[in-house]
Amino acid sequence: MASFRERNGRHQAIVRYKGVDETKTFAKLTDARSWARALEHKADKGEAIPNAMEGTLAPLIGRYEKEMGPVKKWGETKAAALTLLARDLDKPLPWFKKSNVLGYAKDLRADGLSPSTIDKRLSYLREVMSAARDMWEAEVPFQAVAEAIAAARRLKLIGPSKERDRRPTQEELTKLMAYVPTAANAHIDLGPVVQVLSVLPLRLSELCGIGWPDLNEERRSTIIRNRKNPDILEREGSIEEVPLIEFGGVDTYALISGRPRYMDSPFPYRANSVSQLFAQACLRLKIEDLHLHDLRGHAISSLLEAEVPIPQVAKISGHKDWRVLAKRYARLKAARVHDAIAAAGTRAQTPR
Repeated sequence: MASFRERNGRHQAIVRYKGVDETKTFAKLTDARSWARALEHKADKGEAIPNAMEGTLAPLIGRYEKEMGPVKKWGETKAAALTLLARDLDKPLPWFKKSNVLGYAKDLRADGLSPSTIDKRLSYLREVMSAARDMWEAEVPFQAVAEAIAAARRLKLIGPSKERDRRPTQEELTKLMAYVPTAANAHIDLGPVVQVLSVLPLRLSELCGIGWPDLNEERRSTIIRNRKNPDILEREGSIEEVPLIEFGGVDTYALISGRPRYMDSPFPYRANSVSQLFAQACLRLKIEDLHLHDLRGHAISSLLEAEVPIPQVAKISGHKDWRVLAKRYARLKAARVHDAIAAAGTRAQTPR
């Protein structure tokens, strides 16, 4: 028998009956019921049922990027995932049955992608289908995609990302800062990038986005544009002034402002190219399981371990929710907790 769902004031009819697997959305419930009855009647008579879905996935993704991109302002990760979806799954819409989408998730897992990466990839596919259904009133297999995602989650093919606690050692940082790239990435000066990011908890894209006019010598700060809020998924398009600190013997303002002025900006590199170079450097230096983004976690943890107050750390890192910052990065050793409590006890006993 057919089932019906209401969404955004519209009514979706789902028919799965005698080999028929069709979904269609209507403005009125009566129209949805009539369509479902007619479809089931044809199935009873054994008549061929034409599929209402037309076209392939790639044009839907293109329209989604064109119309939603300026509104949601997503980052490089989502843009790359949409490109891969358009390339790998540019198939006729009727292809997107639950079994086929689930098979795609299994193939990605077999290729070594993490459950969190696959989760994001499929969630973007669902977003495109949702936009096509709700905004453009296109007949798309949204329900099949949603059910495939639910099945993939039950099979542990997809899931949330695991919090990383990998931090570089001083020896690893020294090797990376001395690394000299070759070939295609020879123009990238990796050493200063690593040195800055191991102390200053910016994202790589934020560092590469700093321009010469953004630097303020008097306040020893810089302007960061289009900063991502770590506590939500999308960019906010905000503009923030961030202090360039001196910490652990590294003066980040001097390092950034002292870069060669003949360049267009202090770090005129594409973030993807720097990330690729970092991975290549780790491979050649035999540094295992270290990601460039781990430097940000290391910088935050180092500041917190030095007892820099969380509000000051958040000012640099961009976290709006201090609780997230404390939970994710405050990895204090037990001995430091004992020391802090002992010091507090001593102060409490001191006569005033």
